Amino acid sequence: MGEMVTLKVTEPKEVFPIDWFEVTIRSAAAFGILFLWARILGKKLIAQMTFFEFIAGVALGSVGANIMFNVSINVALGALGLSVFGILAFSADLVALKSFRGRKLLDSEPTLLIRNGEILEDGMNKVRMTMDELQMMLRQKNVFYFDQVELAYFETNGTVSVLKKPEYMPVTPKDINLAPLHRGQPQTVVIDGKVLANSLKALGKDEAWLRKMLRQKGITDVSEVMFAQVDLLDQLYIDKRNDHETVVH
Repeated sequence: MGEMVTLKVTEPKEVFPIDWFEVTIRSAAAFGILFLWARILGKKLIAQMTFFEFIAGVALGSVGANIMFNVSINVALGALGLSVFGILAFSADLVALKSFRGRKLLDSEPTLLIRNGEILEDGMNKVRMTMDELQMMLRQKNVFYFDQVELAYFETNGTVSVLKKPEYMPVTPKDINLAPLHRGQPQTVVIDGKVLANSLKALGKDEAWLRKMLRQKGITDVSEVMFAQVDLLDQLYIDKRNDHETVVH
């Protein structure tokens, strides 16, 4: 007698059919939660002003997509996770708004790449930017000649801000044969009512000079000042907390 051969039948894997009703409910729930947090977090998240905001925007979208289509994720737990992440992102914004040190930690700060037409290698190395990348970003600002650049900063949102030298600005004093006034690099001397001593020192000024200038505009307490900036012509720009701006010469 021949040996009996036993055939092993492999059962097909169970395929979960698409539950259109469940996907519809999940999509509506994800849309509502994302819309709510987009409104709370505001336009900064859309503008992606910093690297953190870019990551936050991508993460919120990714979590929302998982809530819609990953049926193994409980909708309530997904909504909770999305809300916790939104709360953390919102809290980070509050920290940056209320704390100067927190702002530096969360948002970093711009990096100076060019000063008076000279490329600063330390700044380039810090942001790991090549010369080809720098030239491309300058061309996007309609700048093709490095010697026309007074200042160029690599901003926290990944763009380059450029200040041209006075003689190369549109409708320049050079066009009407006037000697351009060199205002130099402005120094921020007050932020959120706090005096930045190092900035004053860079200008050859001190806190007594600053308080004198403030008194000329009727400001007796530096805590009244939201923001103040000084250029090389000693022009002091002041923005008070009540939003009445002025410039002191």
